[in-house]
Amino acid sequence: MQKKQLWIVIRQTFVNRLKTVGYWMLVLTPILILAAIAGINFVVQATQNNTAPKIGVVQNQPLVHYLDKQQLDADIKGYAKTSTANKALADEKIDAVLVEHEQQFTLTKRANGQSIDQKALQSALTQYNTINRAKALQVSDDTLQQLMTPPKMSTHIQSQKGVNKDGANSNAANYGVAVALGILIFMFLTSYVGMIAQEIANEKSSRIMEILLAATSPGVQFFGKIGGIGLLALLHGAIYLILGIIASFWLPKISQLKGVLDMLQGIDWSFALMTMLIVIVSIFLYMVLTAIIAAMVNDLSQVQQAVAPVTYISLIGYILTFVLNGQPHNAFLNILSYVPFVSQTLMPARLGLQYATMTQASIALTLEVMTLYFLSKYGLRVYKRNVLTYREGNITKAALLSLKGLFKAH
Repeated sequence: MQKKQLWIVIRQTFVNRLKTVGYWMLVLTPILILAAIAGINFVVQATQNNTAPKIGVVQNQPLVHYLDKQQLDADIKGYAKTSTANKALADEKIDAVLVEHEQQFTLTKRANGQSIDQKALQSALTQYNTINRAKALQVSDDTLQQLMTPPKMSTHIQSQKGVNKDGANSNAANYGVAVALGILIFMFLTSYVGMIAQEIANEKSSRIMEILLAATSPGVQFFGKIGGIGLLALLHGAIYLILGIIASFWLPKISQLKGVLDMLQGIDWSFALMTMLIVIVSIFLYMVLTAIIAAMVNDLSQVQQAVAPVTYISLIGYILTFVLNGQPHNAFLNILSYVPFVSQTLMPARLGLQYATMTQASIALTLEVMTLYFLSKYGLRVYKRNVLTYREGNITKAALLSLKGLFKAH
């Protein structure tokens, strides 16, 4: 294989795709989506009506006084008659009416009223009932105070990164990161799988491949196309890395985001680097597999049919990412997180949730690299055998039959 020819193919593939609008839309779309979400959230927060809800309590002045002392973030107003309270509700002067009957409470809310924290209200009403029952049983105020004082409990999570004092919030935040990673990685894979398939299918369908192979070799075209598209993927990742570094210095200065960033205990530079390596290797792995299959198509209309099995494989890890949370010891998911073609989403997700260590992630990365080496070496045989062959019938079936003999000696 001539290095000069190989570099020419890599550079031509890279430059041609770099100039397309489609590539830059692929790079910029996630950024624009995040910017749009942040903008919409800012507008919603800025225009949100923060007026406290107004609750009318019927014929129960002691309850009015009690709820006034609670931290309900609501205005409590007493009414002597149910009809008066209902009229105020209909006239939109209050947001809800609370009625007690034999220690049972009925809350009637207005459909377009302010949101009421029903959990906090129910907790306050439970305490109110407890106090009334205790008084009926002649329980002393000191004893009642001891009974009403809830135990204090804080949740800490011990992980490889130390102790996180905000355990519940950290789990929720890290799960969000894991899901977002699964979506982003799946988008990366499908996009670059489509690129390599179109590159090879376009030249084969236009019969340019015969001319190219007369001047070079199948190996140059095979690895040149993969290298060119791979450079685009590396550039894509580098752009996100630079933006991530800039964001890491700028975002903590925004008070609204500082608390969110503090909760992401599973995210650091080692996590980012390991995730990037796993994703990059997996992209090359999928591109090699796609290049092998794309060599079997006759024209561009068959590309989608040919690469459909590759997309289905990438879907496995993507879907399982959504069920990973809360299952750190699930043997099936843990084993799959080491399996190439699936590990690119599951292992980073496990890392983000702190279910896996860097050592385990390194094992998954090593398995990917080994698979990439053998698939590239033996896949070139299938590529040589099919790149100048035009066949009729089901392309997917032909691809599977051809891959069946991938590791056979020739």
